[in-house]
Amino acid sequence: MLRTLLFCILAIACILLTTGFKMSGRGENHPTVQSGFGGTLYVRSVPSSDYGTDGKTQVFSVRSNGDELLDEYPVYMRGELYLGWTPIAGKWCLVHLEPERITSNNDFAKLGKVSRLAFYMAGKKIMAYTGKDLEKMGLKKRVQTLVYRQPGQFMVHGIQQVLGTNHYVFVIEKTAEQGNGTETISLDITTGKMFSDDSKKGAEPKRSTNGSQPNPSSATAVMIQSLWTSSPR
Repeated sequence: MLRTLLFCILAIACILLTTGFKMSGRGENHPTVQSGFGGTLYVRSVPSSDYGTDGKTQVFSVRSNGDELLDEYPVYMRGELYLGWTPIAGKWCLVHLEPERITSNNDFAKLGKVSRLAFYMAGKKIMAYTGKDLEKMGLKKRVQTLVYRQPGQFMVHGIQQVLGTNHYVFVIEKTAEQGNGTETISLDITTGKMFSDDSKKGAEPKRSTNGSQPNPSSATAVMIQSLWTSSPR
């Protein structure tokens, strides 16, 4: 009886090994479906491999007669996604904030570090910052609050509307390089570049290319991550 049991265990182990079955792991990519705007929009991101960015990310609008594909990007997006409508371009923008990958207990020093910040619109990548780029901007460690204001700390506020305009920016608050205050970095979601007051001139809204334009009161922005939705700012 014992020999038979051992034989069965060994046989199952061999089958799992030969089929490439993975019992457990850490830091691997996983397919995700993340919703926003009260569940009326969702982003589906599917990787082609356990690591890396090979894969596909799609933005859908929920319809009663079949969900409508709004945008598609030939890349897997791991981490936080921020979705916002730009009335100026008449398109949906997607901001991807990717944290450093944690693969072992030795990687916990990477907690709070961001490896990439990328901006997408209408199926194309328009701008991307590496981890080193962000550090040069003073963005070294992400925190939930800036109460203690250590050098290099920053908070992400997400996509916000520029008061009195049709512009939307991705807002990051960081500790000031001098003094005990904080500074704000605003990146235009349509370009990924630093937003300036000059950008306000001559900016008129355009209609959506798919024939429908979101309600301005609900089209500010929303963060979508791991099937939960934050309230629009």
